[in-house]
Amino acid sequence: MVTPTSDGRSSLVSSTAQSEELYRTHRLNLQAERLATRRRILRWVIRIGAGAFGLALLVPALALRSLTQAVDRVTAGDLLVYAIGDRAGLPIDIAALAPGTAVQAFPEGKSENEQNLIELVRLGDDPQGGLVAYSAICTHLGCTVLEALSPDGNIVCPCHASIFDPRADAQVLTGPAARPLPALPVDIADGRVLAAGGFDAPVGPA
Repeated sequence: MVTPTSDGRSSLVSSTAQSEELYRTHRLNLQAERLATRRRILRWVIRIGAGAFGLALLVPALALRSLTQAVDRVTAGDLLVYAIGDRAGLPIDIAALAPGTAVQAFPEGKSENEQNLIELVRLGDDPQGGLVAYSAICTHLGCTVLEALSPDGNIVCPCHASIFDPRADAQVLTGPAARPLPALPVDIADGRVLAAGGFDAPVGPA
């Protein structure tokens, strides 16, 4: 029979204490790792939720924008105003529009919709009979035509050189455009130009 010495007992106690300390350290490390994993998962869940929430807000906003643009198209009774230059937003002055010249216009209050941009051309001295209006959006790829007419009195798209004849319902004279510019009926009341309806065809490429 072996009787443990006092030194043996001290060694056993010390070894047990070290084992317990290692076990506690191991448990603490496992808890820390689990906590870190839970935090990572929670961050991903929050990100996914935020993305889904943002998408849920974006879809109705895009739909509302589309509806707003549809409502804001030029219609009968709209006053035409200058689209560009120092007089942008002011009513078109017929007296300042010489025969054989053109200006670009928007229906008042509807300039946010670029599809409403209008090329207003005065063909002759009589404003009532010599004023025509077309979409200023080229039917080829949707570029904006030049405001000023060519030396021949035609409407020119600067992007791909399509040319339209304002004296013949904006028929295509040359270029890649496959159809005329949509026409806009206009009236004159008290010296002001009013839309008498909407465009007679889809605006831009179709």
